[in-house]
Amino acid sequence: MSSLEVSIATGASGPVLVLAGEADFTSITRLDEALTAQISGQAVQLTIDAANLRYADSASMRTLVMAAMKARTRAGSVTLLDPQPPVARMLDLLCIDEMFSIRDRAAGKTHSDTSTDGGWRPAKGADHPVVRVIPGLFSAERAGPHA
Repeated sequence: MSSLEVSIATGASGPVLVLAGEADFTSITRLDEALTAQISGQAVQLTIDAANLRYADSASMRTLVMAAMKARTRAGSVTLLDPQPPVARMLDLLCIDEMFSIRDRAAGKTHSDTSTDGGWRPAKGADHPVVRVIPGLFSAERAGPHA
């Protein structure tokens, strides 16, 4: 069972969604509802305080990415504040860290999606290229007769 705690605070540039505990497939509905409530309607600058989020699985990462994409369509953005090392590692492994502006409160550092190549680049510290996922590559129409 998931132990995700979700709360809302008011920040200087917009709402702050505070996440604590562990986000996994059992907490997707709660996470999605909280994100949707904050990005519905007009342009929003949503900050997600992830300082106390110890773990996030790929299903919860997908939920965060979908929220970031929805915010972008409304001329908004999503900032992740102080993600813990396991969460930051998952963002990096899934090559989705560039979907967000990532801020480290203590160091005053900001890593944002300002690349000119569409946000794709090798993982930080990696000596290998990123494998890009091409939309439709694994769809039934491209799978051939063995699908």
